[in-house]
Amino acid sequence: MDLASALAAFYGPLVQPPSDPFGAYVWEVLGMKTTPARRESALAALRRIPAMTPDSMRKLGRGRLETVVRLCGPFVDERLSALETGVDVFRRRRNLPEQLQGSLRTAWLALRDLPHLGDGASARLLLFASPHTIVPVDAPLARLAVRLGLIAPVENPRRLTRSARRAFRRVLPVEHAALRRAIVYLNHHTQNTCVDFDPHCTICPIAAECPEGMRRAQQKGPVA
Repeated sequence: MDLASALAAFYGPLVQPPSDPFGAYVWEVLGMKTTPARRESALAALRRIPAMTPDSMRKLGRGRLETVVRLCGPFVDERLSALETGVDVFRRRRNLPEQLQGSLRTAWLALRDLPHLGDGASARLLLFASPHTIVPVDAPLARLAVRLGLIAPVENPRRLTRSARRAFRRVLPVEHAALRRAIVYLNHHTQNTCVDFDPHCTICPIAAECPEGMRRAQQKGPVA
């Protein structure tokens, strides 16, 4: 099953996260609990200023930064706090980008001080802003792995995540650029079609190869 190609044909071109560590961190913070369109609107505003480096964002001031953050919708204080703390971490640890180029253990430990990065977001940052070809799996991607029949459902979230990561490693590309592209489309798919409640299986481009999609399609009618 070529998941990335099927999803790319269905969704069309999608924007990838920035490839620099600070930009990738800002991408994660602005994308938290909002839509891709709102995240892109805020990122575009930061690029126009420009304020996409730790020093330039620090000089921006809280008022102007808050105006940009509000473009993402709710959770303004949470986003502001994460960005301000992230700016301080990147300014204090100027060698953080170089640490991400080291071993996976060194790179992973380097991200510990950044707020609002769970394991999935940390792995995503490493995939897009370092040479590590780690497969970033969060709850939505683990849910997708179960629905696709790649893994069996388990109650323990950590075991579920580990199983999903191993499963996606078997079916996703190993080449770095291709893996990045695949993850962008899989994440987009879980946010827009294969959602948690009432997924849109009747329009899903991979429903015919998905046990859960076929089951739901049989209940609702033919897959479009």
